[in-house]
Amino acid sequence: MAKKTNIVKKAKGNLNLLLILLLIICVLCALMILTSNDAEKEQNALIEEAQEFLEEKLYIRAVENYLVALDDYDTKRNPELETELLAIYKEAGMMGDYYSMIEDRIDDKVASEEEVVVLYNMHVESGNYHNAIKVINNSLVYIESKELQRLKEEICYEYRDRDVNLTEMIQPASDWLIPTFDGNKWGYVFSDGNLMLANIYDDATRFCEGYAVVKLDGVYTRIDENGYWCAVDKANLDDVTDISTQAIVGVKGNQYYLYSLDFELLTEESYDCVYLNDNGVYCVQKGGKWALLDEDLEQITEYEFTDVVLNSRGQVFTGKYAVVKDESGYYFIKSNGNAVTDVRFAEAKGYEGGLIAVADSGGKWGFADIDGNTVIEYQYTDAYSFSSGLGAINDAGEWGYVNQFNKIVIEANYQEAYPFVGKSALVKNEMGIYQILTLRFYDYL
Repeated sequence: MAKKTNIVKKAKGNLNLLLILLLIICVLCALMILTSNDAEKEQNALIEEAQEFLEEKLYIRAVENYLVALDDYDTKRNPELETELLAIYKEAGMMGDYYSMIEDRIDDKVASEEEVVVLYNMHVESGNYHNAIKVINNSLVYIESKELQRLKEEICYEYRDRDVNLTEMIQPASDWLIPTFDGNKWGYVFSDGNLMLANIYDDATRFCEGYAVVKLDGVYTRIDENGYWCAVDKANLDDVTDISTQAIVGVKGNQYYLYSLDFELLTEESYDCVYLNDNGVYCVQKGGKWALLDEDLEQITEYEFTDVVLNSRGQVFTGKYAVVKDESGYYFIKSNGNAVTDVRFAEAKGYEGGLIAVADSGGKWGFADIDGNTVIEYQYTDAYSFSSGLGAINDAGEWGYVNQFNKIVIEANYQEAYPFVGKSALVKNEMGIYQILTLRFYDYL
């Protein structure tokens, strides 16, 4: 009986404790409501006084009230009051404070798209493109807007150009060590057009990860960026067409073979043609059909493609995608050989890393995404696939560049224009002189 009495007393004690806690919570809530009401009253009083100042155009005093109302009180009116303060700054001509407040609102991810555009335009008009792009980038974090993206691209594709007075140049890899031909011999220049290696070679490949293959006095050698010999061809190859991080393509007796970087034969297998790719996949041809091989020279696919399409750098793949052809037309594949989409095109250019240049049966060119969706309608005489956010297009016989919105951002006034590799591209101007275009704000893309 004593045990039962203790249980009852304990239950009553817990109930009393619960009642006390509820009472405390109620008191705290009441205090918070009273405090909140007091805060709103005090904040409203400040704003009412500020409105009287505004009627007399006493902007400084009105602003002071607004700042106190926002800094000292956190009520549901704060967002509304911020907008009002922004309008007061503008009306009063306090533009420094106006733009500074927009910047703060962007940092807090509350600025509207209209506010972002205002700040962007201010930076553009003052020539401060870096800050203009920064404003857009920070805003795109929380605002999904094609208009903001369009504004960004309007200045991101500002460029400078440099003349390079050489007869022939080959599209380089990402290191921008450019193979050049002076009409007699091959050499290399840097992306600024300055001489890297003198034009003394009978033949030359692109550089890949610091190495290239050249022909000097009838002998092929692998060289480094200083021109020093690293390996010599002892197989007396007729031609060397390319080099990658793991192989060299050599030609002997009209057949293509794969060699190591030291010119040692990797396999006795010969092919009608071979293309190397930076992703390690080999594209090999036999009997008019193409197959893919992996890094160990094992077949990924059968010989099933009727064509593989080279990009501007002489490769089929960029990353994990490529453009190939079968009996039905051109389409896009992954590095495992599987089709990305069943969509086929009458013609297509090599994949560069963005939208892909495709043509209709009438020979007009447009652009499709990797899933086969037409993004820019067929309308151009010729085109190259997108890279660095730009696609080279031939419009009425002249070449220029469009962005993803099909807006010409580099005027079509070149004899030739090639895809960008990173921030630079090779073009030929109206005089037939090679130039290197460099995007000034590429890092912000």
